[in-house]
Amino acid sequence: MEEQKGLQWTVVVLTCQHKDSEYVFQRELEWRQQWGLIPQGALLLTVSDPQDRLGSGGATLNALLVAAEHLSAQAGHTVVTADVLDDAHILILHTGRDFPFDGCGRAFCWLPARGPPGLVEGPLCNLDLLLHCLTHQVRPQPHELPTPAHTTSAPATP
Repeated sequence: MEEQKGLQWTVVVLTCQHKDSEYVFQRELEWRQQWGLIPQGALLLTVSDPQDRLGSGGATLNALLVAAEHLSAQAGHTVVTADVLDDAHILILHTGRDFPFDGCGRAFCWLPARGPPGLVEGPLCNLDLLLHCLTHQVRPQPHELPTPAHTTSAPATP
């Protein structure tokens, strides 16, 4: 049985609490892209929280803004535009809080698990399993995708 092709992410964003984690987390994403866990064409971003105690809601909005900035620049826009988000598939993953006793963070903690077929041989971490699950299992089927707003013809009022 052939494995289904996974969702092709446009952008994968990994948020982190502190700026000093950005470089290492970015390298982790790049390695996973080289191994084939993330599509080659996906833009990889690591975004630190702009202020302490931002929370996951603020981190999500900040990550979406940074993704929109990068996609706008790639599309040749001189200002950020929401139009670049229309056809984008953006995956935002949060590493959570940093703890002084946790050297690698919860996202990169090794798990005693056997990976699904197609994953790289070797130790797996939470991030690897999340990427695989969100790419291959938790995705809308073509018939479940919403119709774009600009093609609907239903009247606004009955």
